[in-house]
Amino acid sequence: MDYLVYNLADLPADTAELPLLPPDEQLQATQRGGHYAAIRSLLRRELERRSGIPAQEIVFSYTQHGKPEFPPQPFNLSHSGDCLCLAFHHQAIGVDVEQKRPRRNLAALATRMMCPEQSEAFCSRDCPLEEFYACWCAAEAIVKLAGDTMWNARSYPFLYNNGRIRCLFDPAPSVTLFTPMPGYMGAVAFHSPMS
Repeated sequence: MDYLVYNLADLPADTAELPLLPPDEQLQATQRGGHYAAIRSLLRRELERRSGIPAQEIVFSYTQHGKPEFPPQPFNLSHSGDCLCLAFHHQAIGVDVEQKRPRRNLAALATRMMCPEQSEAFCSRDCPLEEFYACWCAAEAIVKLAGDTMWNARSYPFLYNNGRIRCLFDPAPSVTLFTPMPGYMGAVAFHSPMS
């Protein structure tokens, strides 16, 4: 398992290499603006480095929930604010990064995404923001690994304890929390030989 973190605000202007992108991604870059072209260029360059397939020849397939896939090199990506994370493994992987900012209704959000035991523990501790983002990132990474959506996050129950995630379902993936950049939280989920 390997992941790379980029601060999009610090990337050189030539990071966005439009000629690398197929017509549909060039159109998306035009429509979305922002960092889309740079993100797709970085992803294609990294997949080229890892697979040996030229960046402009890489063709993605998409899951029913829109997750891009490239079978020669399993990957996942996430970005929030100025933080981008590209994650790679020899099999399916899920990653999420989130910018930590104040949120309202944390108890209601916790009830929607956390299993009852975790939600009750979270609320009994007065809904600490750091724990909320750890759990949110873990849930997002787990559902992305499973090819699912956050609407089904409660189907993948886990408990948070002192910066660690323990999954309560089988086969249980390994979930690692990390700090990709100051002010951000991240999580990566993957199946290891030991999980």
